[in-house]
Amino acid sequence: MQMTAWQLMVCETVVKTVNEFEMVTHELRHVGSSVRVHDASSGLRSGQEVWATSRGGEPIQIAWEWTEIQSDIVALFDPMNILCNVALIDGQGQTLARSRRMLHLNNLVHRLDWQGALEMHSARRDARPDT
Repeated sequence: MQMTAWQLMVCETVVKTVNEFEMVTHELRHVGSSVRVHDASSGLRSGQEVWATSRGGEPIQIAWEWTEIQSDIVALFDPMNILCNVALIDGQGQTLARSRRMLHLNNLVHRLDWQGALEMHSARRDARPDT
């Protein structure tokens, strides 16, 4: 299933404690990539990654933009702009501040092998015959 980042906007919000969220993140799988040439003169690319899981019937999705900073070196475009349909709460049921939530989301993105998934996506796209 291919999914785009904008589709997260229509996903239902799932409320999880930080510990509950950490327990399901290992189940996240790559479900979509977009790749475009960002700079025609250099050939550098940019795009979006989407990862998701549906544990216990609760869909969890996370998406972010990336940019190629030099050939084959990719990084988060804006580490403070990661989309996720999970509202994180602490052990007392209080909503985490945006900065703390972003810290958890950044840590998650850095644990995922999204660069490897992007490389595989690009290799499959490059291997397709022109039609």
